[in-house]
Parts: sequence; C-alpha cells; structure tokens
Amino acid sequence: MIIPEGALWVRLPRFIGDAVMISQAVAPLRALGHELVAWGPAAVVELFEGAEPFSAVVSDPVRKPQMLSMRTLLRRHRAAGVLNLPRSLRATLAAVLAGTPLRVGWASGPAALLPTHRLDYAKVPGHQRDRYEALLQTAFPGLGKASDGVFRPRMASVLAATELLMPLGGEPYVVLALGALSWSKRLGDELFVEAAGYVERVGCPVVLLGGPGEDQEHGAFIAQRVPGALDLTGRTPLSVAAGVLAGARAVLGNDSALSHLGAACGVPVVVVFGPTDPALTSPRGPWVRVVRDESLTCLVCLQGGCPVEGHPCMKRLDPGLLYRAINDALVAGVPPPAVPGGRQQTVPGGLQ
Repeated sequence: MIIPEGALWVRLPRFIGDAVMISQAVAPLRALGHELVAWGPAAVVELFEGAEPFSAVVSDPVRKPQMLSMRTLLRRHRAAGVLNLPRSLRATLAAVLAGTPLRVGWASGPAALLPTHRLDYAKVPGHQRDRYEALLQTAFPGLGKASDGVFRPRMASVLAATELLMPLGGEPYVVLALGALSWSKRLGDELFVEAAGYVERVGCPVVLLGGPGEDQEHGAFIAQRVPGALDLTGRTPLSVAAGVLAGARAVLGNDSALSHLGAACGVPVVVVFGPTDPALTSPRGPWVRVVRDESLTCLVCLQGGCPVEGHPCMKRLDPGLLYRAINDALVAGVPPPAVPGGRQQTVPGGLQ
C-alpha cells in the first residue's frame, strides 16, 4: 500500500463505534481534496483499507506504540497534519515531536499548548459526532456538517461475506448484532430470541453477528433456540462484518460498534438503549430507530452495572416495541447498498 506524502493523518481509537463516527466526520475533508490516512489499532483500521474516505491505512504494531515510533512515522511520510479526535494526547504529542504543522485535538489547561487547533471536550455539548465536527471546524472553518453518507466496504470484504452467507440461498436477511462493550448495554438473550422468531415469521432469515468470546456464547444460545439462524459470531474480522451488514435488510443491535457500522452502511438500524444516552451516542445513518422503555425512571444511568433487579431496560423490554420497530425497518424503503451473493426482493410488511 502506498502511503501518500503530505496527507492528513486521522487518529482512530480502539472503540469501533467512535472510529466509525470519526470516519463520517472527516469524510468532507476528502471531498475537498485532502488525502486522509487512517491511523490506529490494526483491528480497527483494517475496516477502512481500500474504502472511503481514506487513501491509506497505517496500523499500530503494538497496542500502545512508543512515542518515538509514532514520531518517526509522521516524519517519514511528511504528514501535513494530525487529526487526533480520540481523547488521548499521544498522537498530538507525537505530532509535536515530528514537527507536524497542523495538530487538531482535544486539550485543556497546560496541554492546550500541544495542538494548533483545539477544544475542551468537557465544554462541547451534543452528540459525539457533532463534537468531532466542531473540533474539525476549528482548523477547517468552512467544512460544515457531515452528511450521513453510505460506507461501502471493499470488494474483498463483500466477496468474503458472500461466501459466508451462501447457506441463505440469496434470501434477504436481518442481522442481530449481539455485541456490546459492557453487559449492561446488551439486550437480553431471551429478547434476541423473541426478535429472531418475529423476523423468521415475517419471512426473513436471521444472521447472528458479533465478536469472539462472549458474543459467541450468546450466539450459540440464540442459535440453539432459533435453529434456522445463521451464526457468524466470531467468524468475521470487522471489514467482513461490514460486508455482511451492508447486505442486510435491517439490523437490530445494542448501543455498540456493529449498530454504528450498520447505520454507516446505509442499512435500516433498530438500536436498543437503556443505560446510555441516544442523544450522545446513537448511530448516525439514513434510517435509525431508537427503542427503549420510556416509562423507566432509571434510563441513562451511565453505569456499567445495574442496581435494579432484573435489569429492566435491557432484559424486560416489551417485545412488542421490538416487533414494531423491526417491522418499520423492513418496510422503510431504504434499500441496502448491496446484497452479497443474493437477489433483492420485497419483504412482507410484518405481523400486526
């Protein structure tokens, strides 16, 4: 891969949902003619290899690369600027050491001397992507707001997804995205089973998607209860997961990486919220529906644990709320960008 000289290096975090929102926020810079390099953890940046808005990707050799190696990279490729949108000063400090002329990042107090363009994260309100856009506008005042453009995975990822989806015989499918950063943000398995049963009753196969480990355990439980489900948990790197999501008729997930990625791919996404705030972290895309139990007084507790017996926001949600939202997604009229290995067809309007 050729890494362009004089490019803007975009630092990406290990949190995939944030990386997706950052890619959406910086996309207008590519439209203005800037070369963008995605720079960060290997498991994250591989998603963007060969895909917009980045010209190239550079992965970290270790989880926390040494400052001197980061500086050397920037010098070697004569980076024109570092856009350090995660809340870490490491990439900004490396840019200072490398003599990079443009340094955009979050900073306050004495650290405010490091970036050439900065904001104090604690003082910027609004959705996470709006915060990223506000920070970028300090260096690019005419940038404006990013649109909810569609992310298209590279062809190799789509082909890999096509092979994994062959058991479906080309039928339009719905993805259940099982992952979550903490257990408190995860929809209960029984509710995922309820949702999978509903999807099958309205005529769509179900695909289970998630990472290795815990997601696979949940996937195995759900697949046992819903034998027709295609369980792909733990079988896809992020880029191939994007290929699967891009071909879905709809996605049901938690406030998590795959919900953000599905929305970015232009697919109708139903996302369940409980302890976190959709006003701050809801996925951004052409069609996103947030589902939560509005009667609960404990919503948006922002806690990793739950002191309320039964964890009602994520495990006792009324299945009818899921049914209606899934049905709306199926008839939303937002076609997927691609259906890997399959044909598109109209899905029935659902059950009443």
